[in-house]
Formats: sequence, structure tokens, C-alpha cells
Amino acid sequence: MAIKGDGNGIPGCNKGLKRVGPLITVAELKRDYLYGLEFKDKDGVDMPKEAFQTYIDNAVSMLEHYLDISITRQNIVENADYLMNQYVDWGYMTVDNYPLICVNKLEQVYFKDVNGEPEVVQEIPGSWLRIQEHDGIFRLIPNARFPANLQVGQTGNYFPEVLRTTMVPHFWRIDYDYGFEDGKIPVLLNQAIAMAAAIQALIVGGNLVLGAGIAGSSISIDGLSQSIQTTQSAENSAFSATMKDYANRLYGDTKDDPFAILKILKNYYKGYDMGMI
Repeated sequence: MAIKGDGNGIPGCNKGLKRVGPLITVAELKRDYLYGLEFKDKDGVDMPKEAFQTYIDNAVSMLEHYLDISITRQNIVENADYLMNQYVDWGYMTVDNYPLICVNKLEQVYFKDVNGEPEVVQEIPGSWLRIQEHDGIFRLIPNARFPANLQVGQTGNYFPEVLRTTMVPHFWRIDYDYGFEDGKIPVLLNQAIAMAAAIQALIVGGNLVLGAGIAGSSISIDGLSQSIQTTQSAENSAFSATMKDYANRLYGDTKDDPFAILKILKNYYKGYDMGMI
């Protein structure tokens, strides 16, 4: 059983505008964000491809921590408490990790065997699940097909022969996949990954221009001279202007810049923070 959602997320999400594509590659990073720049050491040796891949991996990890989502597809088995107030609201449940790709298995775990291992009371039919992928919410809508002993009772509750309390710790066992499917990374998220990776490459590449902290050089032989000046200094690298541009687009020119890419992504995937005193 691998049940996917119907594509519905939080209100206001326009599915038709969610452009997606494969996770950015080293070749695409160089072509689209580092075009025309050379990354060579003093001996003319190119920066290895593995270094650029490391920058992409670092950027992916940074975004995963900042947004508290998984970008690559992952599988996890998670335990959740049974709470009556949520349960009577059509089995309302949330998973800890999202976007939710699919639920592979949903089981009730109530008893334990002689070795203390959980025993499965029932596996919930996949046809009962109604999934919202975007925010990791799903509900249960039972039908009369099977199992017959789990139909809605006269009280209006599901599974009345088992659930007669307000709370059961770790009653649900949920096996699910989360993150983004291969080839379906949102374009804006890919852009953030690329810019964060490009900044790392530009830091190292800037130090290779003439050498770290060298602003210029000159050569003079028998009356002929050549002078090279760069924007590099003790505090700036040769590519500082490009790094600053990418950083401004990621974080915004001001604290409340509504067009900052990370701010847009944070609001979309996590919403606004709310505190109560």
C-alpha cells in the first residue's frame, strides 16, 4: 500500500504554478550561475568536479535544516499517539516530516508479545486515506468494504471495540516516504540551492585569482611592464560583487524584503511563526 495525496495543500496553493525539475547538477551550476568564470590554481589545474558537488550537497543540507524539510526522497517509520479529539475528527493525523510523498503502511499497534515487541492489531486499508502532501496531514474515511469489524459504530467513532480512551501512546505506526520525488524539485528551491552552492565556489575561486588577499600584481622586464588590478583585498575576494548579489537575492536587501528567496520558501513550507503568552 503506497497511497499518494490528491495534490491539495494549504489554502491558496496553486498547483498549476508549481514548476519542478531535477536537482541541479554540477554542469548546470557552472552553466547558469558561474558562467564565464575560471576556477584554476596557480598551476592551471581546474578545481575538481567533486568540489562543486560538495558545495551542492552542503547547500541542500543547509536548506533542509533551515526549512525543516527533506529535499531528497527519504523513508521513515514513525510512531504517533492516538488522541481522541483528533481521532473523532476523521482520524486527523500529521507526520513529523514533509512534504509527504506517500503512506506505505498505516497500522494500529496496541499489544506487545512475550518479548515486548509491538503486535499489529489492524492495518488500515489504503482506500481510507486522504492525504495532503504539502503539509503532511492525512485523515481516515472508512468504508464498508473491509475489515468489517472496523466500520463506523453507532457512536460515530471508528474502531469502538479498541479505542475507548482519550489517549494511547504510540498507537499508530506510520511507514511513509517524504521529501521530493526524483525530478520534481521545485524550481525556486533549486535556485536557492544553486545560489548557496555558487557562493561557496566563488569564495574559493576568488582566492585563486592572483592569490588570497592580493589586490594586484605587476611585472617589468627591460622597460616593458604589465599591471593587473582586481577587486580583491584583505577583506574581499575577486568575486565579492557576485557573491553579494547572490546573497542579497537569497536573504534580501533588507530584513523584511518580501522578494528574498529564503523568506518566500520559509513562508510557503512552514508558514508564519506564532507565539502565545
